[in-house]
Amino acid sequence: MMSGVTLPAHSGGLRGTVTLPTSKSLTNRALIASAVAGGGTIVSPLDCGDTRVLAAALAAAGWAMEWGTEINVGERKVPEDPISLDLAESGTGARLMLALLAASPGKSSIDGSARLRERPMAPLLESLTHLGAELGSRNGFLPVEIEGAVLQGGRVEVRPEVSSQFVSALVMAGPLMDEGLDLVVSGSLPSAPYLDLTVDVMRAFGCELEVSDDRRRWQVPPTSLQPTRYSVEGDWSAAAFVLAAAAVGGGEVEVGPLDPASRQGDRAVMRILADAGLDVDWTGDRVIARGPVTAPIFADLSHTPDLFPALAVVAACAPPGSRFSGLHHLKHKESDRLTVMVENLERLGARLRVDGSEMEVERTLRQGSGTAPRVRAAGDHRVAMAMAVAALVSGPLELDDPHCVSKSFPTFWEVWDRLLGAPGDAEPAT
Repeated sequence: MMSGVTLPAHSGGLRGTVTLPTSKSLTNRALIASAVAGGGTIVSPLDCGDTRVLAAALAAAGWAMEWGTEINVGERKVPEDPISLDLAESGTGARLMLALLAASPGKSSIDGSARLRERPMAPLLESLTHLGAELGSRNGFLPVEIEGAVLQGGRVEVRPEVSSQFVSALVMAGPLMDEGLDLVVSGSLPSAPYLDLTVDVMRAFGCELEVSDDRRRWQVPPTSLQPTRYSVEGDWSAAAFVLAAAAVGGGEVEVGPLDPASRQGDRAVMRILADAGLDVDWTGDRVIARGPVTAPIFADLSHTPDLFPALAVVAACAPPGSRFSGLHHLKHKESDRLTVMVENLERLGARLRVDGSEMEVERTLRQGSGTAPRVRAAGDHRVAMAMAVAALVSGPLELDDPHCVSKSFPTFWEVWDRLLGAPGDAEPAT
């Protein structure tokens, strides 16, 4: 397996049609809902590192699991012996499994990679403990020991602070509790649109939950979900990188399938880029984008932090003056995304001003010099894909870890080669 990849520059505009993967967020939620329901079929699931890790964890915890062209989840048989689960790099999977297993019979432990051990879990653990869960942790971080049991449920407060996933985890475990869940959300609520995906999946599986318009009050009834056949839609988070490529490299690309009315927060990428001059049209369930952008980008990414890597690259190639706010939660992602992206872009000639949770582009990327400077993914799939977009202008670039894209977009490099019209251009680094 190659340790790195040389990413090519590209001029003359992009041309191509891209078929996107389906949503990782919705696939993960459908897996948990199927487990709570004691059965379910997931149609068009995203087959990637994160979803495979979660499916394997559910199987190890006793749920029947069959993954073919669809995923079929069956009833659970509680393991007789304690189980140890490794969620690798999956923050979503770890948080969803923590709540699920805390509210289900059986002894277990959850752990993950060195980076996952650094990602906060305390708000979720505190709320579960208040509900009666027996948990042992390393000061609010993984690994966590779980003495699972049916919880009484009832009223509890959570202060998510760094991730809306804590709210999703509690809500999805709520139907397993004797009294259901009456959840109050206090303090900062980042990435709030992801909670709308949780609502949609829960309701698709028959849960009659109620949620306030501001997503601060949740009432989840103590009823079993119903086994359901659930179809996963296309991923707007993946679409962001293809649209960013058109915004930087120019030309015309067609990307889909996508739902124009999707509740995925990252759908905002199309509006943000259109405001900066990207020409976008719909044809059926596909977006046609014509670039490049012609103006700076201005965006508050408090609720859509996953868009930052793609948009930061576009901003570093657009006219100077782009500004982003709402970046304070990026340090808790798969990498410290703000730090890593700033380091990479400044290595490529950009001058960026970072002030707390804001970033401004003062000078854009320089054209590639042919020397193939080295940039790093830091194990972060979205940073790796963003660097492919940056290479269109500043390439060739040497990327240290191309394989981390398997976390959400396993076919990204094949798609990228076809988009550039030169299969094989992305060659192993020497």
